[in-house]
Amino acid sequence: MERILNEHTGTVHKSRRGTTSDEAVCGALRHVPHRQVTSVPNEETGVEEGVERCGRCFEEAGGY
Repeated sequence: MERILNEHTGTVHKSRRGTTSDEAVCGALRHVPHRQVTSVPNEETGVEEGVERCGRCFEEAGGY
């Protein structure tokens, strides 16, 4: 599954399947400008230092 990074908050989200825009499963990126959102490779080994996983998209992560 594709991941989406909110560069402003440093939070990575799961991408919603079947959409044409950068939409997160949790819906948190609905009002975020596209210039602050980037698709990132799907790597199960974790995320870069300083980047948090969205608690609503990933069960093992803390929530907002």
